[in-house]
Amino acid sequence: MRISILTLSGKNDDTKRTVLAVDRKSVRSVRRSERVARLAFYGRQHVAMVARGRRASQDAGQVMTGASGKRIRAFVTGASSGLGAEICLELARRGWDVIGVSRRGIVPQGDSATPGRIEGRTLDVTDLAAVETMVADLDASGGADLYVLNAGANVPATIEDLPMAQARAIMETNFWGVVNIARAALPGLRKRGGGTISVVGSLAGKITPPGEAIYGASKHALEGWCEGLLHEVGRFNIRVKLLAPEFIATLLVPQLAPAYENSAYGDLNAKLVQTWHEHASKGLSPEAAARTMVNALERRGGGWRVPVGAGAIWLPRLRMLIGDRLFLAVTRRLFGM
Repeated sequence: MRISILTLSGKNDDTKRTVLAVDRKSVRSVRRSERVARLAFYGRQHVAMVARGRRASQDAGQVMTGASGKRIRAFVTGASSGLGAEICLELARRGWDVIGVSRRGIVPQGDSATPGRIEGRTLDVTDLAAVETMVADLDASGGADLYVLNAGANVPATIEDLPMAQARAIMETNFWGVVNIARAALPGLRKRGGGTISVVGSLAGKITPPGEAIYGASKHALEGWCEGLLHEVGRFNIRVKLLAPEFIATLLVPQLAPAYENSAYGDLNAKLVQTWHEHASKGLSPEAAARTMVNALERRGGGWRVPVGAGAIWLPRLRMLIGDRLFLAVTRRLFGM
């Protein structure tokens, strides 16, 4: 490694500076060493995380109890299908009574051996008046110990092709729908001495792929909102958890709208939808994601942000390890760009 020491003088030779001149080969060597050190650090972190996961799975049968010793109750949004339905089932298997809400009012039903009950109700999380009425009725009957805010919407398309009405609808559901429920729930949680507000975010809250600018913006917004909220409500024994899964094999990715076929972006929108379907079909199953999430919610400790699935853990770390320039190039290639 070659390092040269240079002394630079000012115009009047009154000011002198000593600097180090390092050749490019040396810089690359240092950078490689830094990357190796980072990789070793993340490897140790991963080992510790696996150990915590094993301990959590061993404790999975230990269900949280309500502050007053009553039957524990959870409130889950987006409960009609996919991840939301599986969260309802997983909670019910562990003894929770679950109120599952969605625009359709449909919920899954457990078998006769399921200790908890699942009740379906109709609710549009973007309708503030309806949200406040339902939560007030829930509080009047004892309230909920856990809120799982899972309702979400997504339309993969380039930002120029996505109609503004749909873009606003995504933000209304994914972000403001969460805010609506949480604001309505907080007074009751404070009066009852605590509880948990959990928000289903996404890997897109850290990494936004092409065709997902609005969806990614809504999930990034949830990251910041949850972090701010946990500072405010911790004094009332209210926990905030952000559950950030990787690709999940659900029906959230629709078919390509005919209006996008003749856009200025050519076949890019079609490639984006095709790639999303391929990733989603190979993604984490809703059942596995739900188990991981409920394990995290029933665990007393742990961080406020919970990555769910290997991709949600390693992709943000890989980005930091290799840098944005290479990571973004690889991302575009994966999406056929």
